[in-house]
Amino acid sequence: PPGLDFTASGLAYWGNDIGGWQYLPASHHPAHPPLLDPSDARDVVGGYDDYPELFTRWFEYGTFLPTMRVHGSRKDVEIWAYGKAAEPILASYLKLRYALMPYIYSLGRRTYETGAPFMRALFMDFPGDPAVANIGDEYMFGPAFLVAPVTDQGVTSRKVYLPAGTDWYDWWSNARLHGGQTVTAAAPIGTLPLFVRAGAIVPMGQPVQSTAEHQKLAAVKVYAGADGDFALYDDDGKTYAYEHGGGVTTHLHWDDAAGRLSLSGAPSPDGDPQRLLQVIGR
Repeated sequence: PPGLDFTASGLAYWGNDIGGWQYLPASHHPAHPPLLDPSDARDVVGGYDDYPELFTRWFEYGTFLPTMRVHGSRKDVEIWAYGKAAEPILASYLKLRYALMPYIYSLGRRTYETGAPFMRALFMDFPGDPAVANIGDEYMFGPAFLVAPVTDQGVTSRKVYLPAGTDWYDWWSNARLHGGQTVTAAAPIGTLPLFVRAGAIVPMGQPVQSTAEHQKLAAVKVYAGADGDFALYDDDGKTYAYEHGGGVTTHLHWDDAAGRLSLSGAPSPDGDPQRLLQVIGR
C-alpha cells in the first residue's frame, strides 16, 4: 500500500530492498512449515527457518516493481545464497524480468512523456468499479499485468479480485477468466499470482545477461478479447539522446475482431513484431 500511495503521488520509480535491509534475527520459528528448506543456506539465514521462503516471495513480487533490487545486511545476497530449493525459482524470475525489459523500458518512456506511473493502484485503471477502491495488495504493472503478491507465510493460494469490465488471463496457464469476481489463485512457492488483461500487448526480449547487452525481441504476446495498443520504445540505453528525439517508437495496434496486429511509426530495430506475434486465447 505505501508503494501505491507513493506512485499515485507522482513519483513513479518506487521499490524496496528485496530481502530487507536490517540484519536477520538469530532465530525465527514460523507458524507454518517453511515452503523451502533452509538447511543448506545456514551461513546466510542462520536460524531464520522461513527466510528462504520470505526472500523468494519478496523476489517474485520485486520482479514486478518499477525498481527491482536486492540489498541488505546479509553475508551474501546473490540468488544462489538461499539454498538449492530457492535458487531455480529466483533464477526463473530474474530471467522473466530481463525477458520483460522491452515492455518495462517502454513503460519508462511513457512515464517520461506523461508522468503517469506504471505501478498503479487498481482504482487508477478501473475507476468505474467500486470494488477496487480500497484494495491495497494488488496493483497494475503497466496496462497489461495485475500483480497479487503473496505476503503470508506458509500459504499456497490467495484470493484475488479481478476488476470488472474486462476479461483476464492467468499468466501461467493462459486460462481466461471474467472480471468482476474474486478467484482463488494457486500460489505454490514458485508461483506469483499474475494476470494479464484481455487486449494487452506484451513484447518479450531474448535472453541477456544484463541490460548492458543489446536485446532483440523474442516474441510479441497478444491476449485476445479486446482491442489493444502499445507503444514499443527503444533507444541506445546509454546516453541522453532520447531527450532530443534519439529513440525509436513503434506503435502496435491489435484489432481483435480481425485478429490482426498492425504497426505504425518507426519500424522496430530489434525484430519484426508481426513475425514474432503470439496470440493467446484464440
